[in-house]
Formats: sequence, structure tokens, C-alpha cells
Amino acid sequence: MKQFKLPFFNKIVIENITEEQEYMSVVFQDRNIILMWFVENEIDDAYFKNANTILNDLDKFDEQSQLFLQTEFSNAQDKTVLEYLEFHLDELSEELHEIICKSTEKSEKTQKLLNALKLKSIAFHDDDIVADYVLNNEVSDEILAIFINKNGERNIAWES
Repeated sequence: MKQFKLPFFNKIVIENITEEQEYMSVVFQDRNIILMWFVENEIDDAYFKNANTILNDLDKFDEQSQLFLQTEFSNAQDKTVLEYLEFHLDELSEELHEIICKSTEKSEKTQKLLNALKLKSIAFHDDDIVADYVLNNEVSDEILAIFINKNGERNIAWES
């Protein structure tokens, strides 16, 4: 597909993306998140379906992503989420005091940080859709990025 319509973006023509479509701020759960369109090649039906599903119901997408983060937190083979949270506990516990305030156990603190992760942005790339989750932009620029391929499979990476 070289031309199609998506929520928020309206009509997209791949060869003629507008500046507003490349980078836009939308209100989600009483805060601003960023939607970015970086796709330069023609997309297929599977990609369109994923993008449309995500944008049609951001709440459901966020809920599914939060469940994925919870699952990855417990992943014994890939400790990306746990390491991300432990890094913040070790390096920025004073800055994150509001979130972890009365917790004494490390496991309770990491669970509170996990529950505090918020959707920051969704970027649409040629091969993947990437949702960035953060704790607090003012405290840390570290990101947990969820990569979603055209089959809807998710992978996680820690980025800064």
C-alpha cells in the first residue's frame, strides 16, 4: 500500500509524508505522547492492520504492552526489564522516591517501578512498530522499547 488512512495521521501517502505526520503529539491518559511515522516503503496488509489496531484503541494497546512488560519482568532467559528497573533503583532511587516511597524490600520497589512505566511514544518504521516506555522523562532518558513486527510478535530492548 502506498496510500491509506489511519487514525490520527488521516490520509497517508508514502511518497509525500507531511511534517505533521512525521512527528505529532496526542493526548493519551491525560498526558502527551508522540506518534512518529518513519515508514518510507510501501506497507503490506499485515503492517496496516497492526498500525490501525494500535491507533484505533491506544488504551487496549497500552494494556497489552503493560502485560508484555509484566511477563518480560519475570522472564528467566531475558532479564532486560528487571535490569532496567534495578538500574533505576541503584542509580536514581532518590529521584524516584515518589514512586517507591514507603517500600523497603527491593522486590516491592522494582514492582512499583514496573507499574509506573508509561507510554512515551509510538514510532512506525519500515519493519517494526516501536512503543517506548519510560519511568519519568525528567529523571531518566532510559527507555524500554517494545518492538512489534508485522506478525504482532513483540520483543524488548533497553535504549537510551
